[in-house]
Amino acid sequence: MEESCCAVCAENLEWVAYGFCGHREVCSTCVVRLRFILADRRCCICKTQCPFVFVTKEFGDYTKTITDFSTFPSDPKEGCVGGSLWYHEETKVFFDDFNQYTRIKSMCRLSCTSCDKSKKGSKSNHRLRFKSVEHLKDHLSHQHKLHMCSLCLVGRKVFVCEQKLFTKDQLNQHISSGDSEVDGSESERGGFTGHPMCEFCKRPFYGGNELYTHMSREHYTCHICQR
Repeated sequence: MEESCCAVCAENLEWVAYGFCGHREVCSTCVVRLRFILADRRCCICKTQCPFVFVTKEFGDYTKTITDFSTFPSDPKEGCVGGSLWYHEETKVFFDDFNQYTRIKSMCRLSCTSCDKSKKGSKSNHRLRFKSVEHLKDHLSHQHKLHMCSLCLVGRKVFVCEQKLFTKDQLNQHISSGDSEVDGSESERGGFTGHPMCEFCKRPFYGGNELYTHMSREHYTCHICQR
């Protein structure tokens, strides 16, 4: 049997998320990322507004098919909402699997991936909680000597736990030309060759669009090119 791929990230579909329109072509991570990071509640396929979505296995014995979303609780609260159904309030997503619910919930939380990795092999379930991104950045810097790229934090629309971590030297290399150790080889980073720099004020920007906006607002433009 040929495996299906997510229509957004092209990874193999294991868990899908869909609304009452019924489109199951996008993985749960991509759907929740859109709902959480961009506050976009539309179906990725047909652009129908989906107040709620349901996450389940893409196929197999444990896959559920919901056609009538009115069967879900009308005013659900965070956590278990009866039987084998869990609800994530921030993204308005129902789950039929507890492990998938906790995985997505943890991705939406501010957490230190370095600490989480070190705790995986231990029996401790204690996880540090951070009040803000700045609080997390301070922790990464002081405890692990690692840094997140401030430009990527704004421009790269992913969960905070998906942001890349750099040493100081790696971060400088990442901004100027791309770091082969963290960003990957030139082919792996999809043509990324560092964040573009304004040649006038020597300030880097996330991408070409952001640089163009800055140039048009802060610096003179050619009146001939504008015609």
